[in-house]
Amino acid sequence: MRNGYGQLMIGSLLKELFPALGRFMRYHAARVFPGLGTPGTPAVSAAPTAAATAGVASIVALNDTAGLDPKYLRPVQWPCYRTDVPSPEVASNELFKLWTTIPGGHKWTHYFPIYQAIFGPRCTEPLRVLEIGVLRGASLRLWRQYFNNPKSIIVGVDIDSACAKFDAPREGIHVRIGSQADAVFLKQVVQEFGPFDLIIDDGSHHSSHIIASFNHLFSDGLKDGGIYFVEDLHANYWHPWRDSRKSFLDVCKELLEYMHAHYRSAPPAAFMIEKASDQPSATLEVPLITPMIDEMRFFDSIVAIYKRRREYVPYYLRTAEQPQS
Repeated sequence: MRNGYGQLMIGSLLKELFPALGRFMRYHAARVFPGLGTPGTPAVSAAPTAAATAGVASIVALNDTAGLDPKYLRPVQWPCYRTDVPSPEVASNELFKLWTTIPGGHKWTHYFPIYQAIFGPRCTEPLRVLEIGVLRGASLRLWRQYFNNPKSIIVGVDIDSACAKFDAPREGIHVRIGSQADAVFLKQVVQEFGPFDLIIDDGSHHSSHIIASFNHLFSDGLKDGGIYFVEDLHANYWHPWRDSRKSFLDVCKELLEYMHAHYRSAPPAAFMIEKASDQPSATLEVPLITPMIDEMRFFDSIVAIYKRRREYVPYYLRTAEQPQS
């Protein structure tokens, strides 16, 4: 009786073990190649080629020992900056100085050097800027003064109808009322004012809303050469702002994989040439978004995604060896 019970237990454990192993392998395969998807998640990529399928199989079979050295995970004490005086880097920042003159706003102080790094090179150009999230209108006034080309326009969207009072067309500030997750509303904004050179998501901070706005705006609402800028991503770690299984940072990790999707579509030899005439004329099948992403820059709570259509698949040029004397 005892032996029979033991056999039943072993059989039951095996029945649970094999599906669990399958889920484990699919999970790790999806982390390496997210375009293949996971159960219940629609894949957004080109159909996997034989090379890609073989690549997944070989990677899944690899020994999973490589990774971050545990020394980097050792707990340390990180002091909080508890003072009313900002750091010297922030205090000397011209954009921060401008911000302190505008009432009714609040921003993380470490954002200002990031703003300067991303927006500074273009602040005098005639730009169309869309900011998701108006609140008290302070950042609209900040951007109107910072992007100081007379031809620049600043467009703010917010779900709160009270924000309509900040609409000031004569000053180049326009406000429209609607949800950042509403595809129809965002399309109307793009048709009226866009496409935009810069889109700043400082809206609800709900993970589902951030993802929805990106899906609706990146391809058609942002110019080629434009920047999609999302801030306050720390909120995706906190409830109630984290209202979806994936955070926007999870989506960004997928974007990094899609940015490199061509390398899993073909073997190394397909990218290596010795002279320009060797460049193959064939095309590679990749997800639609792969050639749209030129660069991604990550900061504390911020990501900047640069959209620039890459016309051709990159290639690896091997120069001729120098003759030996």
